[in-house]
Amino acid sequence: MLKVYESGGGELDNFREWLSDNLRYILLGLAVVLVVIIGFCIFRLVGGSSSKKTNTGNTPTAAPVSQDQEDTTEKTASVSISAPAPGEGLTMNDEKLLALAKKYYGAVSAEDEQTLATIVEPWNDTVKEETFALNEKFKSFDNITTYSKDGPADNSWLVYVYCECKVDGVDTGIPTLLNPLVVITTDSSDLKISSDRAEYVDFINESNASPGVQTLINEVNKQYEDLKGADTQVKNYGTDGSASSSGQNQEASTEAGASSGSSSSGSYGTATATDSVNIRSEGSTNGAVLGGLYPGQEVTIVSTEGDWTHINYTDPATGSKIDGYVSSKYLKVN
Repeated sequence: MLKVYESGGGELDNFREWLSDNLRYILLGLAVVLVVIIGFCIFRLVGGSSSKKTNTGNTPTAAPVSQDQEDTTEKTASVSISAPAPGEGLTMNDEKLLALAKKYYGAVSAEDEQTLATIVEPWNDTVKEETFALNEKFKSFDNITTYSKDGPADNSWLVYVYCECKVDGVDTGIPTLLNPLVVITTDSSDLKISSDRAEYVDFINESNASPGVQTLINEVNKQYEDLKGADTQVKNYGTDGSASSSGQNQEASTEAGASSGSSSSGSYGTATATDSVNIRSEGSTNGAVLGGLYPGQEVTIVSTEGDWTHINYTDPATGSKIDGYVSSKYLKVN
């Protein structure tokens, strides 16, 4: 029990005596207060941690991610879509040609006849119809990149245009190599895109088969195939009646050439492409890519050779006449 002393003389001595007699009680009281404080802190710490783990309050938790979602995220992150490096003999993004290509495809997408009439020569109703047919397939032409080489005439160029095209039902831009543009220089030194290019057919076909262009085509095709493996929308694109890419991607799954199966020859009608498909120099996936067909485009059948069909085809966008081979599975005989 605490002892109490009356005040009077020698107060300091009395206080010291009181403190000495009651020190153990004071220390005991401080210890009790310290234990209470420590206990309270531990309670708050344990209680807060438990609340975070159980989340029994009104704070929403993130929805669990399924394994499929995780896999899709990982696959998408691993695919890099960008303009390929230029192949042998090609110049990437020549300033004047890149500006012209962007102006052209911007006007095509907007169906801006006034602008197109100033940069396409000649511009008439037939060219207009063929040009705007691109909009039936593509909604936009994004991240345009050009690959150019000298044309057959002075101050002319053959320009291959890479872009990431937006199509219905697919959020991701699809890597696409569009048909080459023939750019000419007019007497007034203006650059224009020629729509009357029959004189360039042989040059275009020769250029398409060159190593540099073949490398470029293969790089774009590889990006598309990688994207199909990572993006379900892209994978399904082309299996529901729509096209699958740039007109230069679908092939027969087999590498069987003209020797595998029966063969018949002679021009005997026409066929319609059921999907985007390459036109190759021979009846094999080893053949050089000469061009491509879009769904609905019509070709003349020369012969059928195993799993491949020998065709003649005039590209409406370039005027190029192509003699080559297409996987028969992507053609419907009319």
